[in-house]
Amino acid sequence: MGKSFKVFTIESGSVKEGAVVEKLTLKGAGIDIPAIFVGEQGRGRERGVLPVQLPSALQAEWKEKGRVRISSAEVGTTKAGKPKLYARSGEGVDADDAVICVFRTHIGFRGGNSHTGDRTGEVEKDAYGDERIRFHPFPGEIFVSGHIAQGDAGRMGGGQQMVATMPKGTVFRTGYSGRLYGGPAAHYYLWNGEQLLAMTWDERVASDIF
Repeated sequence: MGKSFKVFTIESGSVKEGAVVEKLTLKGAGIDIPAIFVGEQGRGRERGVLPVQLPSALQAEWKEKGRVRISSAEVGTTKAGKPKLYARSGEGVDADDAVICVFRTHIGFRGGNSHTGDRTGEVEKDAYGDERIRFHPFPGEIFVSGHIAQGDAGRMGGGQQMVATMPKGTVFRTGYSGRLYGGPAAHYYLWNGEQLLAMTWDERVASDIF
């Protein structure tokens, strides 16, 4: 058996332990399988599906309720070589060097989103001469991604959601553009081996925690 990691769901600064596993209906085969969904279905949208193998106790709850929450899992592959999670029963984990994160990142009105590493400390100028902060590349390993959008045809705005493993001790970020109505434009995160911390830039500066 491989190493099991803690699972978290990140919703634009809100961090919750665990992730919800729902039912994917395979119409051709006439069966349901457990899976984590990101993104959306519809025009200009894309739903990402990550299959999950459940232990017997969670499988029974999933069959009864149509959904179940998992708190830890191993990373594996399907027979076709695609990513798959193998959920563990209870809270036990084997490793703290990474965590599995389900990113349900939102977008601003008529806007988008981004997933990056931490600030590089450098700035660049865009075509209009305005300065923009530069960021390190996204440090996670992405298993599956999906696309959310606004408007009937999905053209008013759109952004990415994903499931990825995030390494210990490496800062990562979710950013949001468009009309945010007073909300923050980004959140920064750090898995320290015990907690998945989430802060705005101002909170980082004030607290100096990471």
